[in-house]
Amino acid sequence: MYLVLLRKETFYVSNRWYLLMGLVTSIILPLITFTKTIWINPEPISKFIEVVPITNDKTIRTVSEAPTDWSLILSTAYGLITIVILLKVGFEIASFFYKIVKLKKEKNTNYTLIYANSTENPFSFFKYIVINPSLFSKEEYEHIITHERIHAKQWHSLDVLLSKIFGALFWINPISWLYRKAMLQNLEFIADNQSLEQIESKYEYQKTLLKVVVHQQIVGITNPFYQSLIKKRIIMLHKNQSHKRNAWKYAAILPALVGFMLLFQIETIAQVKEGKIEESNYISSSSFSSILTKNSTDDELNKLQKIFSIKKYKLKISKVKRNKKGEIIEIKLDFDSGKTYNRILERKSTDPINNIKIFINSDKYDDTTCGFEEINDAIAVEAVEVEKDTNNYSIDNLVENGKKVNLIVNGKLQTATIKSKIPLDQEIDIFEELDEKQLKSKYNIDKKEGEKYYEITTKSESEKPNSEAAHAVLVAAEYSDDETFSRVDKIKHNKTVDAKRALIILDGKEIDYQDLDKIDPKTISTYGNIIGSHAQKKYGKKGENGVIVINTKKND
Repeated sequence: MYLVLLRKETFYVSNRWYLLMGLVTSIILPLITFTKTIWINPEPISKFIEVVPITNDKTIRTVSEAPTDWSLILSTAYGLITIVILLKVGFEIASFFYKIVKLKKEKNTNYTLIYANSTENPFSFFKYIVINPSLFSKEEYEHIITHERIHAKQWHSLDVLLSKIFGALFWINPISWLYRKAMLQNLEFIADNQSLEQIESKYEYQKTLLKVVVHQQIVGITNPFYQSLIKKRIIMLHKNQSHKRNAWKYAAILPALVGFMLLFQIETIAQVKEGKIEESNYISSSSFSSILTKNSTDDELNKLQKIFSIKKYKLKISKVKRNKKGEIIEIKLDFDSGKTYNRILERKSTDPINNIKIFINSDKYDDTTCGFEEINDAIAVEAVEVEKDTNNYSIDNLVENGKKVNLIVNGKLQTATIKSKIPLDQEIDIFEELDEKQLKSKYNIDKKEGEKYYEITTKSESEKPNSEAAHAVLVAAEYSDDETFSRVDKIKHNKTVDAKRALIILDGKEIDYQDLDKIDPKTISTYGNIIGSHAQKKYGKKGENGVIVINTKKND
């Protein structure tokens, strides 16, 4: 805005404050953020099992090696370069005061003159004006002192020092160097313009400026910046004063600042409306589901972004910060589903993050949802490979909460070379974790640090108990409103359990067979039959004839 609208105006003092405020604004403005909340309807709750397809993708597997933290390396390098530049500025200031200690000084009201016979280029620093009087005539000397006195009186060195510090902090940004150049030019315009108010001959003053350039060429400085600056200064000396009505140009920055805030400083957050959650009777099928853990590497995070960036979905993982162990302690997940709002999950802590499930779900109507779910104190399978042949299958590379899981299948420890095969016609009877004592006593195996051991036993169809001794048979209820028999009728005519003799539990409370007719069939969401030894173990003698468990939508 300055280059386009203000650079050629003669509002030099106003331009100075404009540029200074620009530095302050560029620091403060990005720190101000506004939150925009969008209220969305809650997703329907499915009453059935979520089906997660097993894939052969190994990209989510964690490794024990700490990943290379490039963000830390780059930020450290940036910080070191910044420190070097700041030290150079500090050295220049210290060197200046060291050199003027022994020089001849002449104190005046608003400044101190320092006579340096070795100095060819006159300059000022705060209240000090350094000049070699032997190089200039009396008239030229007065012109230079008048010019530098304005610099000293108006504390222009503060602007120079501030622009130097800004350049050191943001050295990688070329705009910061161009901004500093514009600030220094404007300071010279101020001093030139106010000097002419005290000097009678504009022509002689211009000759003095050119003579300073000649002395700069004596020391071999051929940088065209100085000649270009002198040329601009002379042009501005001949420029007519800008009309006051042109001051409107300062207000032109306001729409740009507002636009910046609207584009970059508003964060949209989706909130679910409170109220009754609508239930659905369809099976929810998860098309994609992966677990992100504290040990996930940068490469794995990048692959996750690619996996979950398909069709209208785009996953962005940012603001990742790790501790010394390489564990993730800060992260931001942003799921863009192509709607007017994004799903955002951001975690900041000094402790490692919990496992995070990333998913894209679809229903039978092809309606899809995406999001995140934190998993606390639960088994997190970060990588599983399932290999199948004609009659058997094996499970490899099971990881729980960052720890390797070793499987003992039917008494045999599975290794990298020896895989335990589980027949497809058998079901898993026991699946439980073994502690150190159990592992040693049952299998004479010493438990390794950072690893877990699970025991799996299977049984064939012939070994299964008959229906009378079965543990439980769970039945999910899914009926349409125009069905011939109501849900209550189907419970009464249950072939598995005799409803007249069975124990009936409605929403956790016992009811009689006659009370079934008092239930509105439309309010029933699910029911289950529990029979055999399991029913007696849980409900005692009351469960010897089986148990019917009924849940209503309200209870769900």
